[in-house]
Amino acid sequence: MSRQAYVNKDIPITQIRRVKRDLQKFVELYEKVTFIEELYCDETVKSAMERRGKTPQTGYKWLKSWNDEGFDGLFRKEGSGRISKLSDYQLEILKKNITVKGLSTVSEIKNEIQREFRVTYSERHLRRLIFDLGLLDIINSNKIK
Repeated sequence: MSRQAYVNKDIPITQIRRVKRDLQKFVELYEKVTFIEELYCDETVKSAMERRGKTPQTGYKWLKSWNDEGFDGLFRKEGSGRISKLSDYQLEILKKNITVKGLSTVSEIKNEIQREFRVTYSERHLRRLIFDLGLLDIINSNKIK
């Protein structure tokens, strides 16, 4: 029977997850560079993308980015995602409300956002938002009280 290994937990899990998310960007870049390398070796876009489980259209986007900008074109552009439903100011208000009101569940936070800002998030996305805002520690401490 194996026993539990000792893990030094001086670094919060939220920081570990943040680093992991940042490293994911490099994994995606590695995949794109490898795709370009395969095209250099006369692989077709279709077969290279099938190997990755992605569509040829995605491959042609990567190829266009490579042809237009080289390595810089393969990096994900900052702010290329969807615009947030809440402004930075509203997110700060939300953080304060979570702390002051002692909100500790996703459904409580979802209701607070709907009441305060008239905005609806799915619970799945709300969990990501809570993580991105660094609120996991606050919510967990609210549960303990």
